[in-house]
Amino acid sequence: MKDTIDTVQEAFKGLATGESIIPALVLMDAPKHNGAWGIKAGVLNNQDVIGLKLSCSYFDNPKKYGLPSIMGVVVVSDLKNGVPLALMDGLQITAFRTGAVAGVAARYLARKDSEVAAILGAGAQGRTQLLALNEILKLRDVRVYDIVPELRDKYAKEMSAKLGLNVHSVANAAEALKGADVVSTATPSREPYVRTEWIQPGTHITTVGSDEGSKQELDSSAYSRAKVVVDKRDVALNKKYLKPELIHAELGEIIAGMKPGRTNADEITIMDSTGLGIQDVAAGLVAYRLAKEKGVGTWKELF
Repeated sequence: MKDTIDTVQEAFKGLATGESIIPALVLMDAPKHNGAWGIKAGVLNNQDVIGLKLSCSYFDNPKKYGLPSIMGVVVVSDLKNGVPLALMDGLQITAFRTGAVAGVAARYLARKDSEVAAILGAGAQGRTQLLALNEILKLRDVRVYDIVPELRDKYAKEMSAKLGLNVHSVANAAEALKGADVVSTATPSREPYVRTEWIQPGTHITTVGSDEGSKQELDSSAYSRAKVVVDKRDVALNKKYLKPELIHAELGEIIAGMKPGRTNADEITIMDSTGLGIQDVAAGLVAYRLAKEKGVGTWKELF
């Protein structure tokens, strides 16, 4: 995760300086089979790689075929000569690249003395959110909430053992946020469930579940109280609750020193993340380098 955080950070910095390039998202429906496809791509000139993620959602898969409803692959290629470097599963890459955003955002927007975390959503994304926060901050207490009690209890047990932290399950989002210094939301909610009055001065929040226009996790009024940072303005403005005047900066602008991050201990900061192709390429590059170093995977000579 630390390698992924650092590489994703460089990708975002490149977005501000012109070193990273993202084409428009491609979306395609497959109504005949109740499916949908998406392509996210990116170029990292400062890493000499190009890549894409081809992902799909087939909502009848679990019942009809016993397959996951969401699948995908990430391809990373050498930018110097076009040679494909790796083809890999997209789910793990997506989880790590999304978690890494929470780490990068915490590095620039959370208070340095933050030690209490709230995780809303006990799925794969919720796990990598905590992995990333734990790399950046010295956490002593973690609360997890999910609408499914069994999932949040399982999360608390597994992540406590994995990280050696005091991770405990709580009954609602309000309890999770009480006294929290950093918050990560990773749910697919289409209705906001985090009320602005629960957010205390000095809190940093990363939202990753609101990855398209019809989703929303925080009250709209929370954004007017906060310093709001996004991954890319034109992408973020597809969300109904965001307006240009609410956005302080893109994350890359803060990393590159073009805009300030947190400037005092009491301000509320929000990293509203949609997810960009450069993150998938960056995380895929990390996975490729580790696979090469450790000799794992199946290696083929193509050219």
